Amino acid sequence: MNVRRQLFTARVVVVFFVAVSTMVWSAEGDSTKKTTETKKAEVKAAKEPASLLKGLQAYQARNLDEAIAAFEQATKDNPDHAMSWQYLGRACYEKKRYADAIKAAKRVSTLEPKNARNWRTLGLAQLDTNDTSAAAQSFAKAAEVEPKNFWTQNNLGYALFQLGRYDEARKALERAVEIDGSKAMTWNTLGVARLRSKDRDGAIEAFKKALQIDPNHSMAKAALTAAESQKSAKTK
Repeated sequence: MNVRRQLFTARVVVVFFVAVSTMVWSAEGDSTKKTTETKKAEVKAAKEPASLLKGLQAYQARNLDEAIAAFEQATKDNPDHAMSWQYLGRACYEKKRYADAIKAAKRVSTLEPKNARNWRTLGLAQLDTNDTSAAAQSFAKAAEVEPKNFWTQNNLGYALFQLGRYDEARKALERAVEIDGSKAMTWNTLGVARLRSKDRDGAIEAFKKALQIDPNHSMAKAALTAAESQKSAKTK
C-alpha cells in the first residue's frame, strides 16, 4: 500500500512540494503474501488457536473486517501471543483504525521489542494521528533493529523532516537512497532536506537524481529550477 504525503516548503519566493511515500508490507518492501505463508506454516507447527489461522486466511484474502475480528479473538485466547497482536495492528492500520493499530503495536513492542516491522506499523499509525515525534521514535527503533531497511530509513527521514530536524532527516534519507536509489520521491525529499541543511549543491544533485528516475516529476523540476536560480543569484 502506498501512503503518499506532501510537504509544503517555502524558500524566498519559491514553493516546493515534496511527495513522500511511507509504505510497509509491499512487493517492494516486506512481502505480505510471502510473510503470510511463512507465518501460516509457523502457526500450524506451533498449534496456534484456530482464530489466528482464520485471521491469517482472511487477511491474505483482504477481508480486513473478518481478519480483525479473528485476530481480536486470538489476542483474547492468548493475551501474550505477539503474532496475534502484530497482525491485529497491521490489519487495523490498513483499515485506518489508527488508535487500535497503535494499541496493538504497543502491546507487541512489550512482547517483542526487537520486532522492526511492528515498530514501522506503530510509526505509520502515529504519523496518521499527527504524533510525529512519537513516530520518529518508532522508526528510529525499527532502524536500530534493521538499519538497512529502505522504508524504515525513508519514513524516519520523513518524520524528522516534519519535525524540522533537517540534518538528521538528510542523514536518514541518504541512508535510504544508499539502500535503494530507485525512488524519485525519496531523492526529491532528500533534496529539500539538503536545502534546509544549507547544502544547495547536494540538493541540486538530489533533484537531478529524481529527474533521472522520473523525468516528469514536476516537483523535482520546480525545485531544481529554483535551487539553481538561487545558487546563481548568490554567486553574483
